[in-house]
Parts: sequence; C-alpha cells; structure tokens
Amino acid sequence: MNPAASHRVSRLLALLIAAGVAVSCGSTDPLTDLKAFVQEQDAKPKGSIEPPPQFSAPDFVSYTASSKRSPFEVPRPVELIQEERDAPRSNVKPNLQRVKEYLETFRIESIAMVGTISGYTEDVTLWALVKDGQGEVHRVKAGNYLGRNFGRIIEISETQIVLMEIVPTGKENWVERPRVLILVGLGQ
Repeated sequence: MNPAASHRVSRLLALLIAAGVAVSCGSTDPLTDLKAFVQEQDAKPKGSIEPPPQFSAPDFVSYTASSKRSPFEVPRPVELIQEERDAPRSNVKPNLQRVKEYLETFRIESIAMVGTISGYTEDVTLWALVKDGQGEVHRVKAGNYLGRNFGRIIEISETQIVLMEIVPTGKENWVERPRVLILVGLGQ
C-alpha cells in the first residue's frame, strides 16, 4: 500500500473510532440511569407502616389555689420581716438627688488604694490614688465618693482611706457603716 493510501486509511479509522466513542457517550436520554434505578426500586416488595398509637385525651383539672401564694415565688422568711419591723429607725438617708461620681459605679471590693500624692494642689494637702475595677488609677480627696453604697471619704492618710457608707437595713431605713481601704501591700 502506498504511503498516501495508508495515511488515508489511518485517518478514516481514527475518525470512525472517535465517532463511535461520541455515539456511545452521548445517549439521547440523560436520565436513563435514574429511570433504571427507580424501576429497580419499584420492583422490590413494598413494606407497610404501622398506624400511630391512639392516645386518650387528658382529664381536665381546674386550678383552685389561685387565691394562695404562688409556688414560684420565694417566700420572705418571717424572721426577716420581724427584723425589719424591729430595726431601729434612723434619720440617715443618702442624697439620691446628688449626681453620682464615676467611682460610685464600682463595688467597693474592686477599688484598691495604691498610693498618695501630697502637695499636689494648695487646697488639698493629701490625695489618695485608687485603682478602679478596670485597672485605671484615679486621684481622690476627702469628700469624694467611692463604691455603690454612697461611701463618702472622711479621711485620707499615707496608708489608708476612711470612708462612711450608707447602707439599707430594710424598707426605707438606712444606717451608716464605716469602711477602711488600706494601701495595697500593707493589708495583705
């Protein structure tokens, strides 16, 4: 066979193989596999589902204790009520109209005395340095307030801050309670 004819035959053979592959891959229905699967599943024996169980309706019960104390409320102990009644009445009351200072937003337990400054200004001889609950240091003097219980600073020394808190003892009754903050490192 001459080389030109052999080249033509090999090209024709390659073209026939490519056409055969294209015909076998490209079927006319793309869902043939899916249809075969559905027919196979339909041919299997069918099962049955049991009916749901029958439930009887619960008996109706009316709540007859609506006039009594709710079981979800925590009762106040009789001793506490008696203590409030017997507590000595005082004339001490916090000034609720006063604008609160920044350090009154922190619990007194989270405030720590960390130092003092003297001669800082002419009108105050000794300032205390306190660290608030967020780690920031503030300068305070006698007359400033600390903590949530209306704690007014009475005296500042090199080692401590003396303040007087006004705490509630019952309904609309208040008492004064002294409190001391000791310089960090001395009280530990």
